Amino acid sequence: MTARPSVLLLRLSSGQQEAVRWIAIGTMVVDHIGAVLMTPDEALPLRAIGRVAWPLFAFLLAYNVAVREVDPVRYLRPLLFWGALAQLPHYLAFDRFVISILGTLFLAAAALSLLAHRERLEQRSPLLVPGLLVVILLGSTQVEYGPVGVGLVLAFWWALREGAPLGWLAAVLATALANQPWPIWPFALIALPLPFVAAKLPLSLPRSGRLPWLFYPAHLALLAGLDRVM
Repeated sequence: MTARPSVLLLRLSSGQQEAVRWIAIGTMVVDHIGAVLMTPDEALPLRAIGRVAWPLFAFLLAYNVAVREVDPVRYLRPLLFWGALAQLPHYLAFDRFVISILGTLFLAAAALSLLAHRERLEQRSPLLVPGLLVVILLGSTQVEYGPVGVGLVLAFWWALREGAPLGWLAAVLATALANQPWPIWPFALIALPLPFVAAKLPLSLPRSGRLPWLFYPAHLALLAGLDRVM
């Protein structure tokens, strides 16, 4: 899959990508502290800050595939492994069964993999790709942010790869829809210009390697334990 020049040319260095990633992780932790340890009214400011997290995670996956030309198949195994590892802490922290954002990212990466290798897959069967996309759509009803969350990654990928104005419009709409209800969803829109801001700054954060993967289940387990102690 070859990336095409974007109307909004966006190139992030490794350090700038890390800055975006850790902004996403930081706002996610703020959100989860509010969701797990506080009452809904007390948590409202923290949940509003947390709306920034998911659009940034979605953007990073789409950016790596569309701009850096990473084969999305590479993401499937680690997302599946760490998603399975995080599911019990996720359930204990939030006391409800829904598959975490790692599952959302897994389905988005699976959809991007189908699009990236469409021609080869269609040689096996012309119905294989649309059939698997339907399976992904059905599966997305069981993950955080639902079909709109998966759609946000695809919208970012479309916008970054094609430079399509409709892609950016779709990303804005998906960001708003994925972060309901009012009054906190407008805070999610703050995330959209952040990668462009990061691209203009002389950031040089070191690569974090597997630390974000480890951090996700670990922070959920910690919050679940604190919730039970408190």
